[in-house]
Amino acid sequence: MKKIMTIAAVSLMLATSPLTVADNTKMVIKHRQGVMEAIGGHFGAAFSSMRGMDQFNTNQVFHAESLAALAKISADTFPAGSGDGKTKASADIWEKPEEFKKAMDEFVAKANTFAAASKADDLAAYGEAAKALGKSCKGCHDNFKEK
Repeated sequence: MKKIMTIAAVSLMLATSPLTVADNTKMVIKHRQGVMEAIGGHFGAAFSSMRGMDQFNTNQVFHAESLAALAKISADTFPAGSGDGKTKASADIWEKPEEFKKAMDEFVAKANTFAAASKADDLAAYGEAAKALGKSCKGCHDNFKEK
């Protein structure tokens, strides 16, 4: 029992030990990259179902809603100071916060429209929403991602 308590105490200390700024920045960047990869994955999966892969049509709503949920949290993955380190995020994100917020707000709006269109059983509207969302993504990448 004494050994279990010691292991638990050490585990708690390690789990709650303060991180250095560099460690925290690395973790923030890793989290941000994961969110962005998930957004791309859901968009790719949803978009592919529009290309005659009818067996995946029922997944459209799941992927579109997941993408919209991720869009809502994506702006929060760019906290101040998280541009230092191994990242392709442009310094413009933090130097032009109003422009970045506008781009992220547009992304959220387009993702919400995409999610709504996924439920409408109207492939043309779904396709238009996908195009608009893709344009929003491209605009942000063009302006706020290093080449």
